[in-house]
Amino acid sequence: MSNISQTARRLFRSQTLSAFRTYSPAAPIARLHQQGPTRSAVVHDQALPSQTESPSFLSHTKSQSTPQSPHHESTNLDTLISQIPVVQNLRESHSTYRETRPHLAIPPPIRQHHFVGGSLAGPGKLAFAPYMWLSTGKSEAQAENADRASSVVSVFHIGQNLCGHPGFVHGGLLSVLFDEAFARCVSAAFPSGLGMTANLNVDFRKPALPDRMYVLRTETVKVEGRKAWVEGRMTYLPLALPSADSHSIVADSSLLREDSEGAVMVAEAKALFIEPKFADSMVKIY
Repeated sequence: MSNISQTARRLFRSQTLSAFRTYSPAAPIARLHQQGPTRSAVVHDQALPSQTESPSFLSHTKSQSTPQSPHHESTNLDTLISQIPVVQNLRESHSTYRETRPHLAIPPPIRQHHFVGGSLAGPGKLAFAPYMWLSTGKSEAQAENADRASSVVSVFHIGQNLCGHPGFVHGGLLSVLFDEAFARCVSAAFPSGLGMTANLNVDFRKPALPDRMYVLRTETVKVEGRKAWVEGRMTYLPLALPSADSHSIVADSSLLREDSEGAVMVAEAKALFIEPKFADSMVKIY
């Protein structure tokens, strides 16, 4: 009886090791694009992990070049932000859109425990606090709730350390960022300025790539008493990070446009927010 048991264990161990040696995380991804050289496949080809090399963000080998400080990296990205056309337009429309950095307004003792402002912040993750532009203007679609309608445009960068499958940003992170921008968007709909997520639905349209700048647009579409419905879409710009020696001068400005050929709308979402009855007792963080 023991001999049979030992033989079974050896066979199981052999099959397991064989499967481990032949498994390649890139193979399942590659199969997603076998139906032809679609635009999506071309755009995302560079994100596929090499069959012979580990993705750079999984490598534990230190670079031979002198690493940039977090402050220097953030400064480069902040400078790059000012070159994005949508940002330039929003800043010129300061009478309609108000620029904010809500996570920087959170007191440090609280911010360190905040998911987006603390846990997800830093080099390789969210390299800088998201920029947000809040509008409370009127629109025909929101005529009956025009005084409480709002929209938010958020710009942020997602680094390489927030992936799920190698080479692709974790879908759960996109849901979190939608939720964060939605909460800011519906703040104008409630007297307390606070809303809690009752329902959030995200439709993932294309794989999201790391090391890209993202633009998230949201809009409050309906308000009824303590309820507010909001919708949004998220797009990444095709430009990767500038090199360490660059001065953030982008040679091809089309790479910073949402309507450029390489820009990809990765997800759309809808949510219902409710102003809690105990809003007055909640800690104000912004």
